[in-house]
Amino acid sequence: MTAKDTTARIRSRSGQLRRLMTLLVTLLTVLLVLERFSAVTLALVREGGGEAARRWAQQGVAAFPELFYLLALWWVRQALAAFARGELFTPTITRALRRVGVMLASGALLGVFIVPSLMRALGFQPGYVIAYDVGGLVLGAVGLALTLLAHVLTHASALQSELEEIF
Repeated sequence: MTAKDTTARIRSRSGQLRRLMTLLVTLLTVLLVLERFSAVTLALVREGGGEAARRWAQQGVAAFPELFYLLALWWVRQALAAFARGELFTPTITRALRRVGVMLASGALLGVFIVPSLMRALGFQPGYVIAYDVGGLVLGAVGLALTLLAHVLTHASALQSELEEIF
């Protein structure tokens, strides 16, 4: 298989995956809004008052990490769109790795360390200050690793450019 065939195959698959990722991000966003806010919004409209508004704020705080995870998927989608356009080079890959890594690490940081304290401030007693969540901690570690990989690839690309200038 030639390099031209491989590039065409990558571009085609990237376009297909971009469409699938668009569908996935849209579906997950709709489900997030429905799951987190439909019942509390109905209660807010029906009952009004402070308790319903406080419950709505609670759901908003709980959704913060999930928004970051959805943004990570969106950045994956953006990278796939760039690959489909033929941008298969280091800047596209490093930008995607950095963005996805930051979103995953930020979402995990929020979910594990910030959300429990905000819930407590809103008057909800989760019973803990730090949410020991293996999945969240793993996502945070993967996010940090992706940002490091982006940095390594950027450095390797700069070294390669320097070597090409010498030879």
